[in-house]
Amino acid sequence: MVKTVSAVVIACGFVSALVIWKYGTGDFAGSYLLGALLGVLNGVIGFLTIEKFIDRSAIVFLKGVFLGMGVRLALLLGVFVLLIEVAHVHIVGLVSGLLIFYFTMTILEVIFLNKRIELRKAMKANKQ
Repeated sequence: MVKTVSAVVIACGFVSALVIWKYGTGDFAGSYLLGALLGVLNGVIGFLTIEKFIDRSAIVFLKGVFLGMGVRLALLLGVFVLLIEVAHVHIVGLVSGLLIFYFTMTILEVIFLNKRIELRKAMKANKQ
C-alpha cells in the first residue's frame, strides 16, 4: 500500500507541477504546495490511525477512527486559519492543493481500509 500511495502522490504532484508551471504564479505555487502537504499529512495520519485500530473490536475501531477524523479536521482547520490569517498565503492556491490531495488521500484511505478488512476476514476464515 505504501508503494500505491507514493505512486499516486507522485503522479498528482507531477500533474500539479505541470499545471502550476503553465498557469501559476510564485505565490500560488507555494500556497498550493502547502495545501498539498497538509492533505498528504492528513492522509498519512489517517493511515496510521486505521493501522492502529484495525485489530481492535468494532466499537473501539469506530471510536478511534471517528475521533481521529475529528481531531485531524480540527487541527487542519486551525492550521488553515493560521496560514490564511497570520502567514497571508494565497487562498486559492492553498485551498486547491488541500482539496486535491485531501480527496485523493481520502479515497486511498477507503481503499486501504477495505483491503485491510478483507485481509482480516481471510485470516479469520483460515484460522477456523
